[in-house]
Amino acid sequence: MMQDPQGLQQVENPAAEAILQLPAASLPALEQLADKGYFVARVDRAPVFDKPTLLHALYQSCAMPAYFGFNWDALYDMLTDFSWKPARGYVLVFQDFGLLQQRAPQEAQTFLQIVREASQARQADQAPPLKLVLLEA
Repeated sequence: MMQDPQGLQQVENPAAEAILQLPAASLPALEQLADKGYFVARVDRAPVFDKPTLLHALYQSCAMPAYFGFNWDALYDMLTDFSWKPARGYVLVFQDFGLLQQRAPQEAQTFLQIVREASQARQADQAPPLKLVLLEA
């Protein structure tokens, strides 16, 4: 993960790292990326503290199709597809990723790895980029 002292330019850079840390004050600017054609999803509107709450939060915030399987393989498939939500890029935003890391560290690491792999697959396929933004207090 990298700190992004320049603000949002890394979010819009397809070649940048998939997982970025930004200050919490960046949230309004991130949400405005929707005006540029990005799909921006605030994942943890409700507390995310384990695998079931994580997968449910992603299902809801990304408006995933009903056939989503609520498992890691299905999550990878959804993150590499997004055909139901055409956009210039996809930005998943967590305001309190630390809660998941504290309560379910293995699941948090698995999720980060899935995001990295899905982002790399999207880049290899020249599909619109996928970024995960972890906001810092």
